[in-house]
Formats: sequence, structure tokens, C-alpha cells
Amino acid sequence: MAFTYPGVYIEELPSSVRTIAGVGTSIGLFVGRTARGQLGVPTRILNPTSFGSTFSWDDPGGDLPRAVRLFFANGGSDCYVMRIAAGAKAATVTLNTEASTQNNKKPSLTATAVSAGLFGNTIRLAVNYRTLIPESTFNLEAFVASQDAQGNTVKNQVENWTGLSMDPKNSRYAPTYVTQNSSLISLADASGAAAAASGTSQSGRGVVLADWKNILGSTATTNKLRISVDSGPFIEVDLSSIVVPGTVAAIATAIQGAINNRMQVGSSVTTTIGSGPQGNPAQWLTVASANGDVRIQPAGDHDLAVPLMLGSAQGGVEISRYAQNRPAANGIVWDIKNLAAFSGLAQNNFNSITLDGGTPINLGNSIVTVNPAALMFQDAGGGSDGVREKWNIIAGLVNQAGAGYTAEVWGSRLALVPTLNDNAIGSIVTAGNDIGGQFNRNVRLFTLGLGGTGFYQTPGQAGDDGMAPQASDYQAAYTTVDSQVDLFNILILPTDYGQTTDQRAALWGDASNFCVKRRAFLVIDSPPEWKTPDDVLKPASGITKLRIGVAKDHTAVFYPWLSITENGVNLNVGAAGAVAGLMARTDAAAGGGVWVAPAGTNADVRGGVTGLAAYLSNDQNGLLNPRGVNTLRHFAVGIVNWGARTMDGDDDFGSQWKYIPIRRLALFIEESLYRGTQWAVFQPNDEPLWAQIRLNVGVFMHNLFRQGAFQGATPQLAYFVKCDGETTLQSDIDLGVVNIVVGFAPLKPAEFVVIKIQQLAGQLAT
Repeated sequence: MAFTYPGVYIEELPSSVRTIAGVGTSIGLFVGRTARGQLGVPTRILNPTSFGSTFSWDDPGGDLPRAVRLFFANGGSDCYVMRIAAGAKAATVTLNTEASTQNNKKPSLTATAVSAGLFGNTIRLAVNYRTLIPESTFNLEAFVASQDAQGNTVKNQVENWTGLSMDPKNSRYAPTYVTQNSSLISLADASGAAAAASGTSQSGRGVVLADWKNILGSTATTNKLRISVDSGPFIEVDLSSIVVPGTVAAIATAIQGAINNRMQVGSSVTTTIGSGPQGNPAQWLTVASANGDVRIQPAGDHDLAVPLMLGSAQGGVEISRYAQNRPAANGIVWDIKNLAAFSGLAQNNFNSITLDGGTPINLGNSIVTVNPAALMFQDAGGGSDGVREKWNIIAGLVNQAGAGYTAEVWGSRLALVPTLNDNAIGSIVTAGNDIGGQFNRNVRLFTLGLGGTGFYQTPGQAGDDGMAPQASDYQAAYTTVDSQVDLFNILILPTDYGQTTDQRAALWGDASNFCVKRRAFLVIDSPPEWKTPDDVLKPASGITKLRIGVAKDHTAVFYPWLSITENGVNLNVGAAGAVAGLMARTDAAAGGGVWVAPAGTNADVRGGVTGLAAYLSNDQNGLLNPRGVNTLRHFAVGIVNWGARTMDGDDDFGSQWKYIPIRRLALFIEESLYRGTQWAVFQPNDEPLWAQIRLNVGVFMHNLFRQGAFQGATPQLAYFVKCDGETTLQSDIDLGVVNIVVGFAPLKPAEFVVIKIQQLAGQLAT
């Protein structure tokens, strides 16, 4: 700071205190099979409801859902769940375009269930064109189907995606937008992404040559419109300066020139005025662009778009360049390519509709809104909006008839969507001149995995839950977790019924080594073959064999299994999930902490536990505890965890990591200091840095001392932090190394409370 004038200057100085925050101590990681959910993706779960909606409580062939339930029931509040399985497959289906035929299917989108497995076979899709731009965009509904007692389809987990496009440049491009947001499906573009030559906007009203002179030019009151090309801004175009020539071709050229004079470079259009329906002398205006889609809106004043019916909202037909790639809509849907043919029919051309061979729906003279000889495009108001007018009349009569269909009008289309029979294809017949052939007939719903009828869908792969995960699946899971999960503290691999005892035992080496790498702790279920304490102590199949290849100081085993009741059935389940929850509960309890053993009468097991698979006496417990096997016992307070030893806790080993709370406290300190000293990287390696490290690490350790984490009446007796010229030599400095030595006196569990009773003699009053 430069001092330029007399006065008081304020300068903020950086503090040498950098707070080291303690990391979480009881974040669980469950790896194994679930009934559904994404494969190979660690997902954070904060409550049982979230687990149920993401992975399901259904039995997947193993105990992972039960372990997670016990984790939360016993005090856990934060965990990751990673679904793995061998050979699981996701259900798929390909939706085809409405241009498809029986012998020439044209694919549009391939839908794949996000959740691999049989669950994907329950997903249904429905497509409709009930959008603001019905001939350019589409809506997609996805849901999980079940059936009620009457056999009707019930929708669960419904997702609705509206205004989707097949244009890769559109912000609602279906494959990208749905895939990024849906929890049920992903979409892939199967159309080849080829676009039509031009995007078009066609008027819904035809104008005879004489009338063009009344609506254009300086004397007309309807001579403005707003136009957008390729999602660009809407630009107002004033056609009042046009001198109306004597032919429709010349009029089209004049309109084209007026529009292009206002458009930006690269947004030019071409306009044509062509013949409309047969027998109609009027001419329809079409504005097209090879640069992208064309959209037209009404102008603020002197508007031409409404009277000419330009733009979808005004009754025109706007077709995207990528509309041809859209999936076919479900139900019986009139095909827009028949617009000219239908518009040219007489209004008395047919008078009833029969759906699925049922009772004819009598239309009478309801669609004769002008006179019997008038054409369909003519409406009762003297305009050209007759197509939409007729469809709306017919839709109302169909809905009144209760014929098992819901009738809707999508722009200039009539859609008849069945209310039942998901995989059936309906039929439509009209009395008189049959226009049933103008409709595309599709199933009510598309079906993933199991396939469906018709040529608007191509059955794909059926969902498959797969088999019990193999060792390689767990190894791949650890690699993924290592890159995607920032912090976890407790690893649980719940029992899978498809794995043998030897296959389970082979998992613990890799799992424990992964815990060593990530400064975490592995909690394992005892093998189900351990029925009695004698089984636990057998050299060939007991605790001695279980230790082989395991990082024992990062692992603990709990025996026996817990008994629970599930859907009225008594089951036995490994205790690992419950014990992980107890660790979380103890860590968070008043007077608790990671340095407190998750055992004792306060560590009662909750969550629907009804008993134990084996009940131990004190003498039997006395055989297992010295061997480092933690037991669950039945006391007056309930089922409790009655052990706190690591697998390195055999009395014969003399390990400093004999006890679970000491190992977990050390891991907590290591992880907290690892994260809390990152600021020191690249700092000058000298006494000022060492002093800051001593200060900050010392504050962290002192806070733990104040909370009762260490032995010792004074800080000097409880811990030390050393970082100076003795720990970091010049050779270390030359290598860019700073050494910090931290020591602490851990609290050890009082496993054996010895009460000595002494009689006093000779003290009686005389």
C-alpha cells in the first residue's frame, strides 16, 4: 500500500489460521445387487424413501435392500449405493416414424431403460402431437405400468416430456433432452438425422387471385406478419409496399422479395402459391427455407397472419425439416399428408364412424356446416378453417359416444387414442366414402423389452436382471467409486444368495485393500455356515481362514446373523448393515464420537429385528472375543452389539489396531488432515510454513482433545504435533517434501470391568 496523504490507513492482513474441518465419519457404501437402478453408478441415498424410489425394496436375490434398511433404522443417515450384477441387460424398443410400412420400417428413436433388468419390461411409452407446433414437435410420456384388480393399466412414476424435436440443434432435441432428465429411459436417434430439404409454413386459407389484391398493397389493412427462420428472432415484415402483379406466381415472388429484404443473411426464404384441394380455385401460400424451420406469428397491427391462417396457432401447417424423423403417434391418427384429399371432399361425404367394429357413431349432418355440396375446408364463418372445424365436431361426438377412445384435435389432425388394450391396433371405418385409409393405426402404448405389434415399433432386447456379481464386477465398482465418490467411511458388501461361501470369502481381500487406499473401514457379515461358536473356531472354515488375504486392521466381522420379519416371513440377515448404522448413531450421539465403540447396552439393534440366528452364553462369547470376532447378544435391553474388535484384534497378535474405535479415529484424523493441509502444497518450505502447519493441525487436535477423544489430563499428555527442522531435513526440502508428525493417545474400550469387593473386619462398634 502506498501512503500518499496524511491520515489513517486500513489494511487487512491474511490470517495464519486455516481451519481444518473434520470429515464425515459414517458415510456408508453398499455394493451389490438391487432389483432396479442404474448399473455401475454410485448413487447417494439420504433416506429410505430415496432408496425405494431409486433402487426398490424388492428382493434382488440378496440382502442389499435389507442391509440398507437396517443401516437407516439404526442411525445411518448418509450412504452411497452401487448396483452391480453379472450379465444384466436393459430393455429396449425402437420407435418408427409414421412413414413406416409393414415391409419398410423407418426407425426414429431407440428407447433404453435406464435401469437394467426385468423392471425395464414394465416401462411404457406414449407419443402424441398435441403441441404448439403439431407438425414439427411431439410429446412423449414414459411411465411404469402395473395392473389393478380389474386388469386395467395403472401408471406409476409418470414422466411427461413436451415439445420435443428431432432437430439436433434444438434445445429440446429428444435424445439429449430426455436422456439428461429422465429417470426411466434414455433415447438414441435411430433416424440417421437426415432432414428434409426445407422447413415450411403453409397457410390454412386459400385466396383466389382477385382477393390477393384486397389483402396486399398500400390500400390493404392486412399486410403485416412476423416471421422466424431456424429459431432466429421474429422479424416483422410489411407487405404494404407491394404492387400486386397480375399472376399468383408474380405475387409469390413479390412476397418472397419483401420477406428476404427484412431477413438476416443466411435466413432467406422461398415462397410459392399453389393449388389447394380439388375443386377449389383458391391458392395456398407456402413459405419455405432451406436454412431451417419457418415460424409465423401475427403482427401487432394490420396483421395478415390471422386472416390468411399462417402459423400453427392460426390454423396453418408448419412442418419442421426434421418432422419426418419423429416417432409415429399412438392410437388412430389422421395423416397430414391427406390434407388436400380430405379438404376437397364434400361435407356430406360420410355420416358415421365405426371404431373396432363396434356400434357406429352417427354424425348425421353435424359436419355439414355450410351446405352438403360445400367442401370440407370451408367453415361456417365463410373462411377456410373447415378441416379443424370438422375434426372438432367429430371429436366431440366420439367422446360423447363412449366408444373406448379419447378423441383429440392436434392442429389439423384428428387423433383417436384408445383407453384400453395397450398392445392392440384399432380400426376405423366411415359410412359413405370411407376415409379410414387416411389414418395411421398404431398401438395405444409402446412396450420396452417384450415387444409389441404393428410396424410403428420394433421390439428390442428384453430386460434381464443378470446373475450374482463376480469378483471382477466388484473390482470394476471400486475403480468407479474411486473416481466418482469423494468420501465414504464404511464399506458393506451385503450377502448375495447366488454366491458360494468361497466366492464371498474371496471378495474380502480386494475390498479391504480398497478400504486401506480410501481410509475407510470394511464391515463384513459372518459366513452363514457359522451356526455355532465351534464353527467360528474351526481352522478350515472359521475365523482363521476368513483372515487370509484380508487387511485385518481395516476390517471387522460380526456374528451371528439377525432374525427379521419381512412380509410375514421370518428371515435371517447379516448384521453388517445394522452395525454400520450403529457406528453412525454412536458417532452422532451426545457424548459419542468416532472414538467411542459402537457397542454395549446403548448399541441396541433396531428396525424390525426379532432375534438372533444363534444365542450365545457368556462362556461362548468368551471363546470368540479373544479371537477378534464381534458378537451380537440378547440382553434385557434387547439385541445389542457386544464387540468392538477389528480382525486384527486377536489377543495373540498384539496389534495397536486391536479396537475398531481406535482404527476409525486414526482414519478420521488422517482423512481430515489430508484434506485440511492441501493449502500447504507449493508454499515455501521453511519455518513460516512449518509454524502455520503446527498451529492449524494443533488447533484441530486440541478440539478433539476437548471433546474427549484422547487419553491424558493435559494436551501435552494427549497429543503432539511436530513439524520443524527435525522432521523436515534439507534433503527433504530439496525433494519438495514437508514432514508432519502427529501423535495421539487413543482411548481404549473398557472390555473388562473388574469389580473388587473387600470385606472389612474388626470395625464393628463394641
